[in-house]
Amino acid sequence: MAVIDRSLTSLLKQRKLFLMRERSDAAEIVYVCVDDGLPGGYPVGYVIPSRAGTWFAYARARPGRVFASDQVDACLSSIDEAVRAVLDHARYGDVLFALEKGAGSNATYTAEVHRHHATWLAALDVPEGITHLGNGRVRFTGPAVAYLRGLPERFGCHVDDEDRIWLAGESYRLIREIQHTGEARPEGSMG
Repeated sequence: MAVIDRSLTSLLKQRKLFLMRERSDAAEIVYVCVDDGLPGGYPVGYVIPSRAGTWFAYARARPGRVFASDQVDACLSSIDEAVRAVLDHARYGDVLFALEKGAGSNATYTAEVHRHHATWLAALDVPEGITHLGNGRVRFTGPAVAYLRGLPERFGCHVDDEDRIWLAGESYRLIREIQHTGEARPEGSMG
């Protein structure tokens, strides 16, 4: 089996994903899985080689479908290219949201964004946990941030591994708030 490039391994780790290989008589399948704390993880895509030596990529491109994947690319020249195709299409924010919520997270984050972005974010049905505080300031619950981390970058709205929310090509810093009895305050503030 081919070796996975270090930069790809690092990207998977940042996104709380890992690869799991399974060999059958027919072929070797490489699953892309969310690290949910269970052995084997939660699969959000997989890649398989063809007899011609190219690769096919399948991803969980429609959230809410349990263990269902769609073909997102074919005839890829390497396993790295196929895994990257999975990353470009896999939607697993709902899985990260459930894990964060199940862990009892009470973390919150705020961001200063353009007012029209704040209004748009607060109007979203999914994920729950986004509040427009006024003047472009938005509060996100930990599960909401987890959900946005599980969206493909190509969607234009996602949270990256450096705690920045991306909206229409612009990034805004998320500030984690420390929970005190009574109210949340940004990290580093005194009170």
